[in-house]
Amino acid sequence: MQVIIDFISTMPFWYWWVFAVALLVIELSTGSTYFLWPAIAAAATGLISISPLGAFWQSQLLAFAVLTISLSVVAPRYVKPWIHKTQKDHRLLNERGAQKVGRRAAVDETFVNGVGKVRLGDTLWLAESESGEDFEAGVNVVVARAEGTKLFVTAAR
Repeated sequence: MQVIIDFISTMPFWYWWVFAVALLVIELSTGSTYFLWPAIAAAATGLISISPLGAFWQSQLLAFAVLTISLSVVAPRYVKPWIHKTQKDHRLLNERGAQKVGRRAAVDETFVNGVGKVRLGDTLWLAESESGEDFEAGVNVVVARAEGTKLFVTAAR
């Protein structure tokens, strides 16, 4: 234990920054954000160790512990929603039909008994009327929902 205390009490401030970079490398390889908070705490502890407050090894370890715990508890509450907000566009990436909800389509083949085909972009889709009504070819409809490869449409207003 004395060896560790001697090492910490004599180490220069930039050792904390090396430790922070090492933690960031681990964070980048895992992508979990678990190592991000100790990395930030280590960088901040390096700054604190330059000041007169960080002259003692006990204050450096205390600062590192308090910052790591505080950031680990508080920061994810603000960072995770931001991460999910930036990934919002990709949540329907593999759900082609669900991406179409709310878009306008043109009826390509006249609906018979509430079933027909609509053209959305350059693709022809099997469609069913939500209300069971028939639509003539060329009429615009709005996609209400999708189930598999079938779109359920309503009259465009």
